[in-house]
Amino acid sequence: MTRNSKLKIASLLIATSIVATPFATALASGGDHRPWQMSDDDRGDGPKFGKHDGDHHKGMYSKHGMRRTSPLTIDEARILVDAMLLRRGATDLKTGDVELVDDGKEIEITLLNTNGDVVDTVTFDAKSGRPDRGEMRDMHRMMPKPDREDRFDRRFTTEQMTLLASAMVIRFGGGELTLGEIKETPRGTYMATVTNKAGDIVREMELSRVTGRPIS
Repeated sequence: MTRNSKLKIASLLIATSIVATPFATALASGGDHRPWQMSDDDRGDGPKFGKHDGDHHKGMYSKHGMRRTSPLTIDEARILVDAMLLRRGATDLKTGDVELVDDGKEIEITLLNTNGDVVDTVTFDAKSGRPDRGEMRDMHRMMPKPDREDRFDRRFTTEQMTLLASAMVIRFGGGELTLGEIKETPRGTYMATVTNKAGDIVREMELSRVTGRPIS
């Protein structure tokens, strides 16, 4: 092979890599038209969101783990645990009493079995809205492992979809956002609006009734 031929091939490979890189990046990120990204490996305490802008420190849901603008309420804590049990299919567990402890700094939720017997407790930090990691780990051990084969066969009801969407907004809204309207679309998905405290719509998301997660 001549030197000129080698140079032409090298130039072609460089040009191909330059063109291919943006395509690979777009495929990996899902494209700019998909503003929601979520991963839920069923081992953590719920879904995680991020913006597809390459900056994980910005966006509506980047505040999880930081102090909320307002403390987590008893009702919100119950919603978080109920949504967690629903997503994991833990039909033999349910939430019991929920109360403020440690001078209102923490929220304690009692977990009951189907007979109403106390099984465990889960504690949330009211300021950050995060659960105690050790207790959450114990709670996950009690839940059934997700059935990978049937994960696309279930269909959440409107009531269940409302619960899952509410939990998403509570976890990542930082106390500033609430779930607005949620309704089923003609194609079987759900459209949910997220509003600020004044009731203004700040975000809209389409959810799958099969996964309970945003699809766009």
